[in-house]
Amino acid sequence: MKLTFVVPRGAEAAAVRRVPGQVRVISVPAGAASAAALPAFDGDERVVVLGLCGALRGLTVGDVVIYREIATSAAALAPDAALADALGAALPRAHRVRGCSADHVVTRRAERAAYAGRYNADVVDMEGTALAHALAKRGVRYAMVRVVSDDAGRDLPALDGAIRPDGGLDLVRLAVAFVRDPRGAWRFARDARRALGVLTETARELTSPD
Repeated sequence: MKLTFVVPRGAEAAAVRRVPGQVRVISVPAGAASAAALPAFDGDERVVVLGLCGALRGLTVGDVVIYREIATSAAALAPDAALADALGAALPRAHRVRGCSADHVVTRRAERAAYAGRYNADVVDMEGTALAHALAKRGVRYAMVRVVSDDAGRDLPALDGAIRPDGGLDLVRLAVAFVRDPRGAWRFARDARRALGVLTETARELTSPD
């Protein structure tokens, strides 16, 4: 099976590229712009969308999740079940979840609860819905694997606008968020480092010949 990884630019793409190997890695902008950045795919490519996500309920930092479906305001989108099962065999500790997408980093507990209720979802990301639509339209078999970087039990620092579409950071906005909530900022950085480490290991497990 010929796997191709699609991953948001910045720290997430860097984490995946730490794994040596022959897997094609495509980095895309954060959010809805990710779909327009997709290249052409060969007929035998199987696309795995990798990255981080936020928990809406029942999961903790470092948990690996495989999407069984992506909830939208219309019908839910279903990744390729056979591919998801194959990835699950390589990632036996992964949780099967229902995901949804937001156009910003969801930082507050109340908003997480609102997304969980609206979509009956377990996790939230910024690219899943756009990529799922684009890949399905092209007839590409795809699955989504993510690592939880923050749980639903506490608020994050106010990160609105701090993560640019290219995956980089607006250092001024980030510094303001850290000054306003230094303890929360320290926890956020700690959890992000842990999740990125798990993301690297997850990519390694998916590319292992065993």
